[in-house]
Amino acid sequence: MSEENEEKKDFSETGGQILSFLSDGRFFAFEITAVTDIIEIPEITRIPRVPDFIRGVINLRGKVVPVIDFRKKLGFPDGIYDDRSCIIVLEIGSYQAGIICDRVSDVENILPEQVAQSPVSGGTVKFFVTTAKKRISLLDPAVLVKGRT
Repeated sequence: MSEENEEKKDFSETGGQILSFLSDGRFFAFEITAVTDIIEIPEITRIPRVPDFIRGVINLRGKVVPVIDFRKKLGFPDGIYDDRSCIIVLEIGSYQAGIICDRVSDVENILPEQVAQSPVSGGTVKFFVTTAKKRISLLDPAVLVKGRT
């Protein structure tokens, strides 16, 4: 069994904490263990000839961190970011990336019975989480940021 399947099995069997956020009127989340920071949107330095979903880079405590526009990455319509919009900084192995979202929602404790496996193996969405108030797409940060599992 691959390491990825082990991670999926673990979360779907044990649950855990997630950071949920809102984008284009929908709820998404990352496992809290992948999140290193939540920051206000600083000045972003543009980089020429990169895909349009890459907004540029920021300096985060002396590290250059690429920033991805979540809406553009998933093909949602452009939105207007406001003072509640922020960047969720993720760590995938030794790599860091920032994801711009409309607003962070909550850190939530998820029980195994709230988790359903995504029917698409290796896709951006690993699981669907259902709470009393919302349905959340739990994302695979490695697939979202690097385009691979």
